[in-house]
Amino acid sequence: MARPDTVEFWRPLLIAVGLVTAARVLLLWISPTDLYVDESQYWVWGQNLDFGYYSKPPMIGWVLRAFDELAIHRSAFTVRLPAPLFHGVTALLLAVWARSLLPQHRYAGLLVALAYLSLPIVTVGSFLISTDTIMVPFLVGALLLYWKLCEGGKFWHALLGGGLLGLAFMSKYAAIYFLPGAVIAYALYPAMRPKGRHLVTFLAGFLLAAGPNILWNIANDLTTVSHTMDNVGWIKEESKGPSLNFASLAEFAASQFAVFGPVFMVFWLRALRAPAPSRRRALLWFSIPVWFIVLTQALLSRAYANWAFAAIPPATIVAILWALERGATRWLRIGFGINVALALIISFLVAAPMAIKAGDGQPFAKRYVNIDGVSHDAFALAHENDLTTVVAHNRGILADLFFTGADGDLALYARPQSGAPSHYYAQKKALPADFEGTVLYVGFFEKLSCDGTEIQPIANLQQDVGTWSSAELPAYIVDAECLR
Repeated sequence: MARPDTVEFWRPLLIAVGLVTAARVLLLWISPTDLYVDESQYWVWGQNLDFGYYSKPPMIGWVLRAFDELAIHRSAFTVRLPAPLFHGVTALLLAVWARSLLPQHRYAGLLVALAYLSLPIVTVGSFLISTDTIMVPFLVGALLLYWKLCEGGKFWHALLGGGLLGLAFMSKYAAIYFLPGAVIAYALYPAMRPKGRHLVTFLAGFLLAAGPNILWNIANDLTTVSHTMDNVGWIKEESKGPSLNFASLAEFAASQFAVFGPVFMVFWLRALRAPAPSRRRALLWFSIPVWFIVLTQALLSRAYANWAFAAIPPATIVAILWALERGATRWLRIGFGINVALALIISFLVAAPMAIKAGDGQPFAKRYVNIDGVSHDAFALAHENDLTTVVAHNRGILADLFFTGADGDLALYARPQSGAPSHYYAQKKALPADFEGTVLYVGFFEKLSCDGTEIQPIANLQQDVGTWSSAELPAYIVDAECLR
C-alpha cells in the first residue's frame, strides 16, 4: 500500500500536469494552423529511418515516425502531438527532482512542475514540434539520475543516466551542455563527485546510445555537425571572423527574460548570490555555462532565444526553490500570473491565428496558416495537365509538398543544385540526373528560361491568405532538362 506522503505528492501532481497537458492537446486538435517548414521536414526525415539527418540528429524523426504509425489519420495534430506529452513528462521529472532537493516543502515538486509548464518557451514548445522538446525529458532524466549517482547511487543509475544523456544528444547536440556543468560541479563540490566506476559506466551508457549518430556523422562527412557549426556563423570558412555585436547580445539577453518569464529570471539571478547547500549551488552550474556560451555566441554573431533551452529545466528548479525558501509567495504569484497570462495569449493564437492583426496583416497567420494551399493547388494543376511529377527549389514549399503529398500519386523532387546542397531536399530528394520528361515546376520569385528562351508560367500559386500571401509563386510546365 502506498505511503500517505507518496500519495499526497503524486495525486495533485498527476492531476495538475494531466489537466494542463490535456488542455494543450485539445488546443492542438482544434487549431487550424499548418506545419511550419521545420516541422514538416522532421516528419519527412522519419519516413526514411536513419542514424542522422542533414541538419539534426535522428531522434525527432524516429519519434514522429512512431506517432505516425500509431495515427489513424495523419495531420498537423498527429505530428505535433508529442510536444505537449514530452513537456508533460519533463514536468513530472522536474517535480521528482525538486522534491528530493527540498523535501521539507510539501508542494515544492508540484510548484516546480507547474512553473515549468507555465514558461512562455514551454507553452510555445507544446504547440510546435522541435528538437528542444524531444531532447528535454531525456536530458532532465539524465540529470536526475546523475544527482542520484552523486548521493551514492547504483550501477543502473549510471548506465541508465548515461543512456538518457545519449538519447538527449541523439535529439539535439545541445545536450552536450551537460558536460561543462558536471565538470564544474565536480571540481567545486565534493558532494557532486560520483564514484569512479559509476562515471565510467555513465560514459559507457552515453556512448552506447549516442554512438550510432557519431559513427553516422563520420561515415557522412560530418554532415550534421557541419550544419551545426554553420549556425554559429562566425566560424564559417567564408566568414571574416568574430566581431562584436552588442545589439545581438542585448536582444538575446532580453529574450531570455521573455522565454523564461521576467520574475522567474529575477529569482534565478538572485539565487546566484544566495547561500545554499552545496548540491543546490551545484545546480546553478547546469545553467550558467549554457547561458554564458550562448551569450558569447550572440555577442560574436547571433543567437536565437531557444539556443539556451538546455539551461531552462535546472534554472526552473533553482528559481522556484529560491522563492519558496525565502517565503516570496507574493512575487511567486506575480511570476505565475505573468507566465499564465502569456500562455493564454499564445494558446488563443494557436486556436484563432487569424484573430489578431498588425500593420502587415496577421503575423501569426503568415507563419502557420494555409501553408498547404500551394501544395494542393500544385497537385491540382499537375493533374489537370496530365503531369506525374512536381519539382520545386524553395525549402518551405518542398517541405509541405512532401508532407501533404506523401500519400498522393505524384513524384516529388527538389531542383538540383550546383555545389553543396543547401537543404535536406536538395541532398536527398533531388531530381535524378537520368529523369526525362515534362514536369510541373513551382518557382519562388523567379523567371525561368531554357536555352536562352524565357518560359511563361501557366499560373501563379500565390495564396489569398496565410504564409504564401505575399509571395510570387509562378508555376511552369517545363522539360526536366531545363532545371539542371
